[in-house]
Amino acid sequence: MKFKQIIIAILALFTVVGCTENFDELEKDPVALSANPAGQLTFTQLAMSGDGFYQWRTNLIYSGGFVQHYAGAWNVTEFGSKFKKDDGYATALWRNGYQNELKNVVDILEKTQADPAAVNMNAVAKIMKVMVAQRITDIYGDIPYSEAGLGFSKAIVTPKYDKQEDIYTSFFKDLEEAHNQLNAGGGAVKGDLFYNGDITKWKKLANTLRLRLGMRISEVKPAEAEKQVKAALQAGVFTSNEDNCIMQHLDATFNDDPASIDFRGNGLAYAFNGNENGDHFSTLVINFLKDNGDPRLTMYASPKTTSGIAYGGAIQPGESLYEGVKPGLFQWEVPMGASSTSGIQSYFKKKTTPFLHVSYSETQLLLAEAAFRGWVPGSAADYYKKGVEAGIKQLEIYGAEPATQASIDTYLNAKPLVAGKEKEQIGTQLWITYIFNSIEAYSNWRRTGFPQLIPITNPDSETGGITPTRLYYPNDEMQKNETNYLEALSRMGGKNDWLNKVWWDKN
Repeated sequence: MKFKQIIIAILALFTVVGCTENFDELEKDPVALSANPAGQLTFTQLAMSGDGFYQWRTNLIYSGGFVQHYAGAWNVTEFGSKFKKDDGYATALWRNGYQNELKNVVDILEKTQADPAAVNMNAVAKIMKVMVAQRITDIYGDIPYSEAGLGFSKAIVTPKYDKQEDIYTSFFKDLEEAHNQLNAGGGAVKGDLFYNGDITKWKKLANTLRLRLGMRISEVKPAEAEKQVKAALQAGVFTSNEDNCIMQHLDATFNDDPASIDFRGNGLAYAFNGNENGDHFSTLVINFLKDNGDPRLTMYASPKTTSGIAYGGAIQPGESLYEGVKPGLFQWEVPMGASSTSGIQSYFKKKTTPFLHVSYSETQLLLAEAAFRGWVPGSAADYYKKGVEAGIKQLEIYGAEPATQASIDTYLNAKPLVAGKEKEQIGTQLWITYIFNSIEAYSNWRRTGFPQLIPITNPDSETGGITPTRLYYPNDEMQKNETNYLEALSRMGGKNDWLNKVWWDKN
């Protein structure tokens, strides 16, 4: 299915259900069902979490397996826990991220850059370009960025691979420009499924992304990181869960065919269902939540149904109802059977499950680390407390039973930020708050080294138990873009290997 046909199908169905005011406007617009900026913005936002192809491969199998959010399913264990290569899995984000997302935001920028009535749409496209490209560069390293997506408009079909350091410089520039550009008279932002055209929310998102990316370079370029974090906080980051960047999905038919994916449903939920209930939270996740009395345990996980003592038997008095699967084990290798381990709550597996891209919880936890480093005013302990509380409360968007304030307060009072363990505690809480966005968790784990993962001792691990530090480029880049591809490889260890590190990874 051609891109234009995909947009028409998606927008047509949205206008039928009357999901938002924006879609009503699109329905009245005589060109709304063509590949215009509004349609392309909608399509890009849908694709970022509705793309079951790379949500399954990049987010669940590899990133989720690498950081040990999940264990037990065949593909997560075989490839994400044992670190075995699969070219289709490793290149999924690259292929669909460029084709479906980056190309469209670049088109929006090209179409709106000289239009005084589309100043805000242009600014939103700048933010979206950063959101899309950040995931790609953080997973792969040096990538085409400055010349990407310009094949049609400027006939650039072999784009150069920009250095990741230069890409991050562009990110900061674009986010600052977008924040300053957004204004009440800058025209409507049509097709916006994140914030329904709310300019104030978009400003906060730009600054919060700037905070995220500032902290991402904290180990490789601390002075610049401090500068960017300070600027982001001063300009205005998220101040509550009401600011969270969330994609609300629809009850659409799941599809994993790259040529005709239906992006309206949650792509990660599609992957969970595709794995036939093989996905479980790992022992690392379950034990952390359980051992610390975290209210999120029952919000994330469903109780086991059979005993962990007697195979297939009834749960015995005193047994914990919550057990994870050890990374490296298939669910059928669990000593007392898969049913003796916890499942993932069913509301995370619906087509309508929301996807959380950027959160207030993340914001506060990153500020906690920044405060610990002395980069921003305020107490690291206070930021930490707010970040953890927000992380508990954000689970309500999925349909989880809300935790009582008393249980939250009890947890926070029992587990405050401890001197000497600040980075470990903050990094581990970010790992928990990033559950379902394992791509982001994987990046933050590489930056900080936290949490400490369970050693992989499987003899058939292709890396000898060493967690990959990036995903490798598609091998057909050698045929499509040889000169630029080889130049990029020369900067990244000389070979297309997933044990090389990206620029900001100095851990």
